[in-house]
Amino acid sequence: MSVGNILQSRPPRYSEASLVKALEEHGIGRPSTYAAIIQTLISREYALLDKKRFFPTDVGRIVNKFLTGYFTQYVDYDFTATLEDQLDAISRGEQQWVPVLEKFWTPFKDKIDDVSANVQRKDVTQETLDEKCPECQNPLSIRLGKRGRFIGCTTYPECKYTRNLQDENAVDGVPEVVSDRQCPACSSDLVVKTGRYGKFIGCSQYPTCKHIEPLEKPKDLEIECPECKKGTMLQRKSRYGKIFFSCSTYPRCQYATWNEPIKESCPSCHWPILTVKTTKRFGTQIVCPQKDCQHKRSIDE
Repeated sequence: MSVGNILQSRPPRYSEASLVKALEEHGIGRPSTYAAIIQTLISREYALLDKKRFFPTDVGRIVNKFLTGYFTQYVDYDFTATLEDQLDAISRGEQQWVPVLEKFWTPFKDKIDDVSANVQRKDVTQETLDEKCPECQNPLSIRLGKRGRFIGCTTYPECKYTRNLQDENAVDGVPEVVSDRQCPACSSDLVVKTGRYGKFIGCSQYPTCKHIEPLEKPKDLEIECPECKKGTMLQRKSRYGKIFFSCSTYPRCQYATWNEPIKESCPSCHWPILTVKTTKRFGTQIVCPQKDCQHKRSIDE
């Protein structure tokens, strides 16, 4: 099967709009709760929003595995939609809230107690493989660490054997190689990997070489950093998918702002840049990023 066929056979990633549409089709949530649902996915790092599409993180996969494995009934589409209908009936006075909640809570509490007593953390975060450790011949397992999923020996810490988990986007187990570029640290091939916060570029010789960089180069605004005056302001994306702007010399210079900078000095305090700020109350304004300066004006001015 070609790479193109593999990619075409995959279901499309959800966007915010298509996710809301799916929630509506299954009768889950209400318009007033859709924004909170999406924010929970991002803030708890269950999914990463990249190019307006959701990509599951390793944490999200583990949580999904736990809920679908041990709380199957409660994550079922029909259960959620039915409970929503019952709550609506309570609000209309057609049902009493105590019997409805008692019917839900009693078996749910029993299930929580049972899982808490009998399920260990490793039962969820580890997945045993049909493969032996090359060092001690014990089974290997897929595990979750600070930098995402990896393969390690089940007898850890007695045996410390580990290796990288092949990227799920790799074809036939071979990760995608970045063409026309070499690792600036060791001159080896660079490859596209997937970590806890989405895709990134890393050295193919990891862990011997630990060079990493963003998959997409930050956009250079070509505005001189007002603090160090050595770097320029770049448009970057936080781990939660929010846009911010910071100096290109980071971490040497840690100047950053959430609002987009413009190449114009403040007429009040003479700070080298101003920023564009949008709020519900005042709309879009040009403001000084300095806390002690109150300069602001309408974008139309």
